[in-house]
Amino acid sequence: MATTTTIKAATNPGLANDLIKKATAEKQQTVQPAEITPPSDTLVLLPAGYVTDSGEVINTAEVRELTGRDEEAIAKNPATGKALATILSRAVVSVGHLKATDEILDRLLAGDRDALLLGIYKATFGKTAKILSYCMGCQDDKTVEIDIDQDITTKALVNPLTDRHFVVSGKHEYEVSLPDGRIQREITTNTDKTVAELTTLLLERTITSIDGSPVYSKTQVQNIGIMDRRLIGEELANRAVGPQLENLEVSCPDCDGKVEVPINFGTLFRF
Repeated sequence: MATTTTIKAATNPGLANDLIKKATAEKQQTVQPAEITPPSDTLVLLPAGYVTDSGEVINTAEVRELTGRDEEAIAKNPATGKALATILSRAVVSVGHLKATDEILDRLLAGDRDALLLGIYKATFGKTAKILSYCMGCQDDKTVEIDIDQDITTKALVNPLTDRHFVVSGKHEYEVSLPDGRIQREITTNTDKTVAELTTLLLERTITSIDGSPVYSKTQVQNIGIMDRRLIGEELANRAVGPQLENLEVSCPDCDGKVEVPINFGTLFRF
């Protein structure tokens, strides 16, 4: 049964949510390769979980280290969205007792796919990433270390069955579902679209009804008022599960200054 949430009107003028920002953000910093260490545990905990047709929730998956063959395949799809989809398709071994397939990966929530990408990164490079960022105190580039397990927090669903669906109340009432892998792929591979167009694409795929009437077409989403579009986008961002890929602030190894380190899959994998 859906959980009902009433959202107050927001004043943030941005139409994009975190998912769109991840898809459209360009790398701002120079990043050094992660120091390669022996692969870590390949078991990944899924923050939302894969829901089978029978209603069973599977909350673990198995990944493997990327190899030279994988690197060649990734290089043929250099755009970030396609590269990440290739990584998932090749390096996720299983979801619970099920062999990983593209269909299963598409049905996972976007946050679960992000958790798998971090698991693949750790299996390949280890849990420590050495990243070159700029220190304002030193006025120079500095290499800092990020501990994937300690420095990146992960948000999980409290109830993996009901919490992926919710209601947003604005000028109208909207039933909304968290984005899955298919939606994530559509957004990350449509980089030629504007932020407003990506917002429409996201809402078209995640809003299931408006005032109780099913959503069948893009036109219905385009006719939603801007304020309500913002409310829904912000609530999707607030409820996003999985690794919280935000810039980190760490101490400079040479002074008392702070270094802002960009954390996203583009900077980590460097593809």
